[in-house]
Amino acid sequence: MNRRTFIKYSFLALSTFYGINLLANEQGAELSPLPSIPVGGIIRPPGAITDKILRAKCISCGVCVNVCHLMKYDSIVIAGIDDFNQLGTPIIKDMRDYPCALCMECPRHCPTGALQQVEKENVKMGMALIDFSLCFGYNGDVCLSCSKACPLGASVFEFYNSNWGNQPYINEKCVGCGLCVKYCPLGGSAIKVVTIGQYRKIRQGYISGFKEILAMTEEQRYNLVYNNNLPQIMARGRLIEREYR
Repeated sequence: MNRRTFIKYSFLALSTFYGINLLANEQGAELSPLPSIPVGGIIRPPGAITDKILRAKCISCGVCVNVCHLMKYDSIVIAGIDDFNQLGTPIIKDMRDYPCALCMECPRHCPTGALQQVEKENVKMGMALIDFSLCFGYNGDVCLSCSKACPLGASVFEFYNSNWGNQPYINEKCVGCGLCVKYCPLGGSAIKVVTIGQYRKIRQGYISGFKEILAMTEEQRYNLVYNNNLPQIMARGRLIEREYR
């Protein structure tokens, strides 16, 4: 029995003894949810090829956590009892405040290959999606914060300019690091990183919604922004100025 299995079943025994309810909470459920974009799902560190491979090879040694701490990012934690199905394996704890910087040191130091060395461009932690109803760029303003924060920049971000703003769109080259979430001036409210599985389920509707917004007339866009969205944007946004690293 390896270390991770021992930890998992030790917690199970204790919880049974004390009658603790172990209904797993989805990682990130405490973050601001985005309308029509699912909240939660486990986001793994870079180099996790598949969840199955990671769980089979991970020995809960904590090397990735220590390396991330030494690099002063503190993005990775070992899943605890709240994420019981992932207990003892590494996850990204909070992309709003601790996104992955793609330094790629964690897979380089992983002793078992649970995190594998890949090029930054080939990392696939998740997919960042923009909430068009909240993003400043879709609501009459200009904001480039997300694209400036992205380590892959122009290869990931496309812009559509109109009288209603400089409208960003994140294409499928996104690696899901979450830096755009942290540096969104709405405190991350306008961007959410979802798992690849979640993205596949909503992909068609998300792309259709984007095309529908681009096709709106001036009058339709005006009514959408000033009758509906503007109060919502101001109410939900944590207007925080953040310095870039």
